[in-house]
Amino acid sequence: MDFLERAASGIETSDLDDDIGQLFSAMDRAHGLCERFNVPCTPASERRMILNELFGTDSSEVSINPPFHCDIGTNIRFGKCLRINTDCIILDTAPVEFGDYVMVGPRVQIVTPEHSTDYLRRRDVFTVSRKIVIGDDAWIGAGSIILPGVTIGERAIVAAGAVVNHDVPADSVYGGVPARRIR
Repeated sequence: MDFLERAASGIETSDLDDDIGQLFSAMDRAHGLCERFNVPCTPASERRMILNELFGTDSSEVSINPPFHCDIGTNIRFGKCLRINTDCIILDTAPVEFGDYVMVGPRVQIVTPEHSTDYLRRRDVFTVSRKIVIGDDAWIGAGSIILPGVTIGERAIVAAGAVVNHDVPADSVYGGVPARRIR
């Protein structure tokens, strides 16, 4: 199993891994594509082609307002009618899956990697990445942060500025730091 497969599977990786270069190459690719996507006045048709290349699939069901940033791109999967507002960051060393009709507010951060709590292990960037799933018709409010391993249920709402560190059930509203059920 190569570096990217281990990371996407939730297996611990680090800068000490012999194949760490694979991560750096994937990130260079994604960051370069995002940079091209984010250039002001880029025609919509060119942006669509950039997103197709970034995600490795047809992106016609996705609407993203630049700037947009991600680490891998091909680990981001989506259903119908995904809407991502300005200045979203997705650190996708593990899969990030969006259902149908998901809305993501401005300045949202979706983060799959987490580092060791042991400071000596952090020096070599020991990391475990955990998949994030956002269900159909969910709405992620402006400035929210979705942390590794979280599932946001169908039709759930994450209030603006929330920090979500555990699963959010379907048909609920969560907000605060850390996020808790509001209704």
